[in-house]
Amino acid sequence: MQSGGMQRVMTVLALGAALGGGAGAADLDFGVAYGSGGSLFRVGVTNVTAGRFTLSAAASNRGVEVGVTQGLSLPPAGAVTARTDAAVTWRGGVRVSSQATATLGPVALNLGGAFFTAANVDPLAAWALTPTDLRDRGWDVDFTARYRVNRTLVAVAGGEFGAQNQGLLGVEWRRDLTRVLPPAEGDDPEAEPTTERTGGVTLRLGARAGRGVLGVTGGASYTAESGLTMAVDALVGVGGWGTVGSVSVPDVLGEGSSARAYLAYEPWRTASAPFRAGLETSVPLGTGTLAVDVRGGTGGLGARVGYSFALGGLASRQTP
Repeated sequence: MQSGGMQRVMTVLALGAALGGGAGAADLDFGVAYGSGGSLFRVGVTNVTAGRFTLSAAASNRGVEVGVTQGLSLPPAGAVTARTDAAVTWRGGVRVSSQATATLGPVALNLGGAFFTAANVDPLAAWALTPTDLRDRGWDVDFTARYRVNRTLVAVAGGEFGAQNQGLLGVEWRRDLTRVLPPAEGDDPEAEPTTERTGGVTLRLGARAGRGVLGVTGGASYTAESGLTMAVDALVGVGGWGTVGSVSVPDVLGEGSSARAYLAYEPWRTASAPFRAGLETSVPLGTGTLAVDVRGGTGGLGARVGYSFALGGLASRQTP
């Protein structure tokens, strides 16, 4: 890293320490990544509260990043959450992306968009579970709308626009899984048995059509009360097939740890890596959390190691 870049990183680090000390809840994180997409040396501060906003900032050998998140409650049955991230590379390119989630009664809407004139700052972004637009310049927009027809049935409509315009229509069927609890001493033997929820199952069926893709989609998800989640989706249609699957397991490496493995094969995608796979883990370590990710697929392989800790928590530990 050039001396000018190092000075910028140290400036962000000092600013983060000052903000964290004032807010008492900010997190400081360090990260190193290397792979076919290049290297990344990054330091940042996250979870800085400023009124209704949550802020983040980071600097690396590739550029600087800022993020803003805001949540808004819409009583009695609605809420909106929005996040905007911007990155400026040292060469002058920019990437701006925004995600918003809104619920109002039986309707839930997810909307996202991005505009960019530079390659992604993250060298491992190409192999993320969610497909990443790999073009150096362009824009894209995506949305998903869900309407809850009844307690178990949800209608879904969505689309992606930009590099590869396409649309999706489908339905989701959801069911809670329960088990009967053994009767307690003194319970009325004629009373209805008591049950508890053990998890849930979701089945999906639909169709996707657009540039380079036309087919039927189907999938299933399982969630347990322990936090274990599994999901698999597939597309079969004109020109071939594709599938995406993931498994997330809590506490697999000890209390407070987590791990997620995923695999995606979507040969019909033209602006993203068709094959993506990864293993992402996090483990409590000392006063913070250690994260280790390994990702790969079309175009290469990469790994990331990061460590984050709460600045306020560290200060309180050091106070006599």
